[in-house]
Amino acid sequence: MQLSLSGRKYDFLRGSCLRTISDIHADFFPDALVITEAEGLWRGRIYEIGDTSELAARYNLDLGALPRFEGLLLPAFHDTHFHWVQDDVREMPKASLIEWLQKYTFPAESRFADPDYAKAKAEQFWSRILGVGTIGGLCYSSVHDVALDAALACAPEDFRVGNVLMTMNTPDFLIQTKAEAIRSVSEAAARYGARYVSSPRFAPTTHPEVMQAAAEAAVRHGCFQQTHLCETPQEIEWVLGIYRGLPGYEDVRSYTEIYHRVGMLGPRSVFGHCLHMTDAEWELMAASGSCIASCPTSNAPIEDLGLGSGLFDFREAERRGVPWSLASDIGGGPYLSMFDVMHSFVAQNQRAGVSEATYIKALHRSTRKGAELMGLPADRGWLCVGAYLDAIRVPVRPELLATGDPEAILAGINGGFDSREETDNFVLETYIKGASCFRRDSVREV
Repeated sequence: MQLSLSGRKYDFLRGSCLRTISDIHADFFPDALVITEAEGLWRGRIYEIGDTSELAARYNLDLGALPRFEGLLLPAFHDTHFHWVQDDVREMPKASLIEWLQKYTFPAESRFADPDYAKAKAEQFWSRILGVGTIGGLCYSSVHDVALDAALACAPEDFRVGNVLMTMNTPDFLIQTKAEAIRSVSEAAARYGARYVSSPRFAPTTHPEVMQAAAEAAVRHGCFQQTHLCETPQEIEWVLGIYRGLPGYEDVRSYTEIYHRVGMLGPRSVFGHCLHMTDAEWELMAASGSCIASCPTSNAPIEDLGLGSGLFDFREAERRGVPWSLASDIGGGPYLSMFDVMHSFVAQNQRAGVSEATYIKALHRSTRKGAELMGLPADRGWLCVGAYLDAIRVPVRPELLATGDPEAILAGINGGFDSREETDNFVLETYIKGASCFRRDSVREV
């Protein structure tokens, strides 16, 4: 709905609102008024946000003319590591990373060579992602140019996507020649610019000269880079065994050093997982300004539908000054919703005795910190004056709101699902830059 202030038009939303300011601080407004610019260059930006009665008094507004929305307003999500082409293998058995890739993931990705299949899957997936409240992120596609084109044709503007590069230790039906991989990344980076992400799948499937050429293309065209790092001890052993047999890498000391030598480390590079890092590797990450996408649902114990890879040491990352955010890692992660990711992050860390892992922190690392990791400006990823209204609306029990405590409210929401599947159908409405881009027809009972 709209209102007029000093001759200008504004949109408004009125209802309960919770926003994070930092890892340890959040604001809860039982009755908030969010006023956004309705026209002009700054359409969708928040002009005012705060207690409804205070703002109504300040602007001489009639409270009776300001209807409330249903549910709770939260900032929208930015997911910094996921594979859209793995949506169909999310719940396949994951006894080991390598087996899961070879038995399920690679065959599923091979189907994206068909442009009609890729187009249909892209339309379905990128519509669904708004329904879980995720409005931006860093994403891996398959090796196929047609799948990358289909994804970027359907994905909202704040998703950056890259086709994986795979030139060795790869099934015949997916493998690229070095020349094909270099051509693919160079042409896509030139065509899509900052919306493209240079994405070597990981060191064991991508020749070092290909990764180096891809890194150079990314720098040339202002693109981000992404790959996987130190997810399992078995993977690390495999990687080092391969590279110590390659000319020029006989003396390589760590997995991270491989990426350092090919020019992939840096503030516009995001590495997934980073669970089993040596001191020297942490030092390389910190010195280069490289970033980490932590994927708790993917790395969770096998009985929790994860790969059993381990628990990310976020306290060490913060001690070293390494930026990090939360991510779903679909399809290693079984559910696309960041609510499932937040709950997994808190639950696993609490079991490990890490008290700093709160729901406030989880929400902040799934929203503003995700946007920040992607290099988005300070007007994205949180609900504050001057920022765009990037938000979701979710159902919430009145007794949770009555506590007035942000941590209790978030814990009650995240712990209130009867099954994890429910998280993917939880969000009532999603807003990008003030515009509603998804609305659920049926309302979930809470």
